[in-house]
Amino acid sequence: MSRVLRNYAGLTVTCIVGVAFVLIFAASSTSFSSLTLILALFTFASVIAAAMMIAWAAEASQYSISQGLALAIVAIVQTLPEFFVEGAIAWNAGQDPVGWLPNVTANFTGANRLLTGLGWPLILFTAMLSRSGNKRSGPSVIALRKEQSIEVVFMLGATLYYVLIWLRGSLELIDTFVLLAAFLGYLWVLSRLPSERQDPREALDASPRAIVELGTRKNRVTAILGLFTFSGLVFVFISTPFVDSINTIAVALFGTGAGFFFIQWIAPFLSEFPEKVTAFHWARKVKLAPMALLNFVSSAVNELTALVAIIPIIFAFSIGAIGPVSLTAHRDEVLLTMAQSLYACVCLMDLKYDVRNALQLFGLWLVSTAFVETRFAISIVFLLASLVELIIQRRRITVFSSFKHTLQQYFSRHS
Repeated sequence: MSRVLRNYAGLTVTCIVGVAFVLIFAASSTSFSSLTLILALFTFASVIAAAMMIAWAAEASQYSISQGLALAIVAIVQTLPEFFVEGAIAWNAGQDPVGWLPNVTANFTGANRLLTGLGWPLILFTAMLSRSGNKRSGPSVIALRKEQSIEVVFMLGATLYYVLIWLRGSLELIDTFVLLAAFLGYLWVLSRLPSERQDPREALDASPRAIVELGTRKNRVTAILGLFTFSGLVFVFISTPFVDSINTIAVALFGTGAGFFFIQWIAPFLSEFPEKVTAFHWARKVKLAPMALLNFVSSAVNELTALVAIIPIIFAFSIGAIGPVSLTAHRDEVLLTMAQSLYACVCLMDLKYDVRNALQLFGLWLVSTAFVETRFAISIVFLLASLVELIIQRRRITVFSSFKHTLQQYFSRHS
């Protein structure tokens, strides 16, 4: 059996064993015992295995079908783990508001801040170290193409909408409609872009490249859809036990407040792990660093729009009525997420991401994560830093003109 087949077989077996264990011992996820630890281990392993297969299929899809359809699929499946985790939390919040409602903000705020505060800087640092290790001068800037202004503009628009959510202190069905409309508009605009030009042999590792190299288009599409379907079913079975076991272990070992921390940071870190591995692999190849950064920007857009949009819907089904999802217990988390995301967007106003931006993002993220009591103050610092960055870049802001040019170029072509 080839190494590629062993990779897929190993991940598949891991998922099947994890699901089987969940079906047998699911009740152990809500009450602490030795079985809870074992269940957590199996669900963690299954999350990583299923997310890895999703990542490989998502990478391969960009070369197997039209870019519009590929980007639509990639946009959904790369954040699929967070969708299931957030859905499980929103459902639990409806069933047990006292215990779970404060945790609703944990997953989406943690996932987004991990991407921009840790992921974005590490992409640039990885590219710099890679070139330095090869005794070449490492790049201190990652430059995006003009058409990649689309992701930046939509991320900025979604970020600014969170001002209203923060002021209101709740998520409502109107937010679902607005954020889903923004997400669908984002996918529609992306669908007008040309096909991927990067050579898959240069961009992909052996496992996703094996899908691209399948004999016929039908076989490639079948393999991709099969991986998406299988991984999605795995998440259907393990998402709730995954979230419950994290919360149960955290509360039992570290007290009531620890559940929020674990759901905010540990759950999204594990579910985003394969995506980060892929992005860092691209960053090591240096000239693929823009693809790696754009991968994280695109994921941030999905999390700010579609991921949050599902919360009011699932919460309404859980309680059997339409009502607001209160965020008042952690409004500072929403404010900090919005402020950090805003600064990240402002850093890309000239479609370039440099060392100064990366160091500021990483430093402020690290302080706000290590010292919870500073989060409101760090939010203000991020907002002020955004203003300063705009002043610094005022003569170099190209994102909006590039966005307009891209729309005119590709929409007029297809009209």
